[in-house]
Amino acid sequence: MEKNHTNLQNAIRRFPAYEPGNEVWNTINENLLAQPLREALSEMPDYEPDNKLWELIDRKNVRHRRWKWGYAAAILALAAGISWMILPRGPQRIAYSQEAVDERLQMDGEVKTDQQYRVLKTYCETETLVCNSTEYRSLQQEYERLSSASDLLAQAIGDYNTEPELLRQFNEIERQKTDILNAMAKMI
Repeated sequence: MEKNHTNLQNAIRRFPAYEPGNEVWNTINENLLAQPLREALSEMPDYEPDNKLWELIDRKNVRHRRWKWGYAAAILALAAGISWMILPRGPQRIAYSQEAVDERLQMDGEVKTDQQYRVLKTYCETETLVCNSTEYRSLQQEYERLSSASDLLAQAIGDYNTEPELLRQFNEIERQKTDILNAMAKMI
């Protein structure tokens, strides 16, 4: 018997889904409101179930309510037990440790290339002949692009550098900035 029930359930699951169109639903609604159906419904006898049936339903509801209260009490007891096990008992201990900072992984506060760039920029404000050339301006734009990349990388590194690769990239950008700064200084 169980085998056939399983086969039946599997066959039902394989049925294709079908949703009838609106005209089908409209026809059904019209037929439900039709006069012959209303007359047939009004002629049907009223049926009132026996009182024993209502008593059985009430007893079943009471039993379900009791089980629900039992489940609720069990969940509360379980939650109280778990919180009792998780909460710390006894005095709390505080632990700390110290780590030595690797100075090679730390960045300088002020980058020297930026200081030199500001000196060149102020000099350029007085000597405008060389500074207006397209080659100098392109070097200046490249320096500023690298400078903004350097700033972003410095933010990514933060106060506590734990990634040597980031510092290597930062140093490479600073080297490129130095090369551009030297080329700009040679033009002046």
